[in-house]
Amino acid sequence: MPRSELARLRAEEDFPDGLRARLHTVDAGGGARLLGISSARFARLARGGCFSPVSFYVNRYRTVVWLYLAPELREFAQRRPELLAGYLPRGLRILLAEGVDLRAGHWRGRRVGELCRQAEGPWEAAAARAAVLAGDVLEEAVPDARERARLRALRPELTPHRGRSAAVGELARQVCTASAEDEIFWQRLLLAADLETARAAEQSATAQDAARAVRRARPVRSAVPVAGRACALPPVRSLPSAAAVREPEQCRTGTGRGSRSARGTGSAERARTCRGQAETAAAAEKARARDGWTRVLHRACVGRALPVRWCRDARREWTVGLSRPAF
Repeated sequence: MPRSELARLRAEEDFPDGLRARLHTVDAGGGARLLGISSARFARLARGGCFSPVSFYVNRYRTVVWLYLAPELREFAQRRPELLAGYLPRGLRILLAEGVDLRAGHWRGRRVGELCRQAEGPWEAAAARAAVLAGDVLEEAVPDARERARLRALRPELTPHRGRSAAVGELARQVCTASAEDEIFWQRLLLAADLETARAAEQSATAQDAARAVRRARPVRSAVPVAGRACALPPVRSLPSAAAVREPEQCRTGTGRGSRSARGTGSAERARTCRGQAETAAAAEKARARDGWTRVLHRACVGRALPVRWCRDARREWTVGLSRPAF
């Protein structure tokens, strides 16, 4: 029992007398006296399922003695007072005449419900549900051998009977095993639902573990090179050189054959080719300009009768100026 529940019980005003009153159990004789009826009538009401036992034990005569909660018997007396006197209902008389005894089945259902509420997980709850099924019934309900082994490993004890004789243990196992067809059908139906819940929870947990493993195993891209491992860095585009920046318009505008090499790929071979073409074009342009300015100066000198020395100095200045590199 959790410590928080014990603390809650101790904090109540009627502790401990109230707790003892709520947990007070009586056998068939004590229950009959509590309800004010005969023991035979109490046994008939109990076998008919009017109230369910909470526990049992095997006495020295190897007889099963059922125990009932006194508060539940008082509640039954207040809820159904007509069953405490007079004739029993016809349906209940027919069931009792057929030899129906629902005490063991009601106790098993109650005990399994308690174990399912106390289970730590879905597989523990399914194991508690399978604890009341016989071996052949469990094999038919759960065809997978691995799942049956798992349920047997997690199977709780419905009632402690260790340390007793073999006859007492066998009798206790009979009480803990479902025998009626309707009870077996109901327990198998609930077991199938519990197994579906357990399988779904296990698949979800497996998927989450796999996702976490994939995230942990994913490589981290680092900008620092590691010895023995290639560094995954994005490609860096090479910056244009000063010569490429100062290339003539033919290479910079992309109209020439070497424009793509100078602007995009940065290949050394294509850059040299473009630079050579640009130098050749510039040399030709300078030659044409030099010849043109020579003719202009000659016409000016001759037409205006300028001194020949001045014309030679001017031609030399223009020739030196035009011979300087344009880039």
